[in-house]
Amino acid sequence: MNAIDLEVIYQSTQQIARELTVNMMRTGYSNVIKESQDFTFCIFDPQARLVAQGIPQPLHIGPISAQVREVHRVFHGRLQPGDAIIVNHPYRACQNHATDVTVISPVFFEGRLAAYIGNTAHKPDFGGMVPGTNSPAATEVFQEGLLLPPVRLFIAGELNQDVYEIILANTRTPDVTWGDVNAQAQTNVYGVQKFSALFRKHGVDKVQACWSRWMDICESELRKEIAKLPDGVYGPETDWLDDDGASRDRPLRITCSLEIKGDKLNFILDSDSQAHGPLNLRPCVSRTVLECWVKMAFGSQLPVNDGMRRVVDITFPPEGSLLNPRYPAPVNMYVRAGQMVASVCCRVLGRVAPGRIPAPGSAASGGLTGSGHNPRTGRWSSFHEIYNGGGGARPHDDGVSAQDELVINVMNTPVEAMETEFPIRIERYELLPDSAGAGRFRGGLGTRRDWRVLENELFFNLRTDRFKHASPGALGARPARPGGALLNPGQADERALHSKTAALRVQAGEVISWRLAGGGGWGDPLTRDPERVRQDVVCGYVSLEAARSEYGVALDPLTLEVDAQATAALRAGAEVAA
Repeated sequence: MNAIDLEVIYQSTQQIARELTVNMMRTGYSNVIKESQDFTFCIFDPQARLVAQGIPQPLHIGPISAQVREVHRVFHGRLQPGDAIIVNHPYRACQNHATDVTVISPVFFEGRLAAYIGNTAHKPDFGGMVPGTNSPAATEVFQEGLLLPPVRLFIAGELNQDVYEIILANTRTPDVTWGDVNAQAQTNVYGVQKFSALFRKHGVDKVQACWSRWMDICESELRKEIAKLPDGVYGPETDWLDDDGASRDRPLRITCSLEIKGDKLNFILDSDSQAHGPLNLRPCVSRTVLECWVKMAFGSQLPVNDGMRRVVDITFPPEGSLLNPRYPAPVNMYVRAGQMVASVCCRVLGRVAPGRIPAPGSAASGGLTGSGHNPRTGRWSSFHEIYNGGGGARPHDDGVSAQDELVINVMNTPVEAMETEFPIRIERYELLPDSAGAGRFRGGLGTRRDWRVLENELFFNLRTDRFKHASPGALGARPARPGGALLNPGQADERALHSKTAALRVQAGEVISWRLAGGGGWGDPLTRDPERVRQDVVCGYVSLEAARSEYGVALDPLTLEVDAQATAALRAGAEVAA
């Protein structure tokens, strides 16, 4: 195949994936789709190999791939045009958690299976033990919502009424939930039409040959980059989750080592035994995290497809571990463990290629779900608030504030969208001074957001971490400041909330305040340019006290000018009067 056809056909494929993404944003019902963009579209060839990915969420790639392979196995030879398969079972076909619902559509051309379109989208409510479904108190997967093995949602273009009724009977918000599911299915239909046009224009064999060739290109280019690295075993690196919600005095360990041999990477993951609470992580999600970091480090200009997984081997801990849970262990807070995998992965890769890898981000982003009777609509409503802390410092610049791990590409929900749809008011949304890890390059700042309930009562679930173990820095930097959450801050009845809080009743007029940690720093903070420290103080990112104690920079408290002599003395280890 000539280079022009190779590029035109593959770019056309990626463009279809992007169009499906935009279509879903415009037709989805819930704020988690329209605003947070917690969904992903992927394209697969007829052998269920990943061809291309849409824009938003890298964490979904591994689970969608596993589900398409399962659909390919279960329905082999039985699919027909117009079918759509729905699945969300975390163990039947590897899935993040039950509220990520996948819809898979076969693409037929001239009577022949030519491709698959798969998409996953989060649901604000899909049944389960608490309003909003994802309870941090869950101790088994059956408490985490309706579980669907791969079943036909549409049969030859006609809705499977039985499955439709089951879905509506197992959600507190049937209109919104079905609106999102139907948007997933109908967007796939649009994709089938677009691929039919692509096959008609170029020929199905030529298109599939292009896809295979691009997989080979990605594999080859990644192998070239990996072959430049010195062989050896790097690590281990370890990080800790605060607890699993059920056993609050038990931190959870996640460890990663890396073996490089020739042009191949082998990540060795280890962890504590599986959690009683819902922080367990299915292996397909860990694979996605590791492959995402490998792409960012060694193939940032390459597309995402099956070629990438060919150069990455992963050794998982035995079944019954946090990173390889045994059915029916709960998994709804999988993102927290996924962020810890990202933390240890980027640190071990930083040993190999320190100029390419940032410090760990806050690893504290999470969900605040709120549910209750909405007097504006007269119906039960449910929202899933996506909210991020600070990104890790980069090898050549500071981390990005209010943006978490690079593998979690969801958006902080806009204030206006929340206040328009739900009976709440967001009274504070701001960056937190001194929340970032100090370093030659500073981590991104964490954030604070305060929600006031305006009418009736709402049930809240807080699903986060890093209240005890902050994000570590890299290469001599300091860790970030831990996060926290309060009910009614500054009032007589103020009380601290645990990072995993289930079904909290919040009355009209009460406030939940959530403060997310910042990202880790990169490099020795005593080597940071004093002028950059001064600018941070001027902007309110760093306090005068932290400038002195963490960066060794003395500033005049009135003019905020750098005292060069006192700074030199501080950095030399001398005691200097404030």
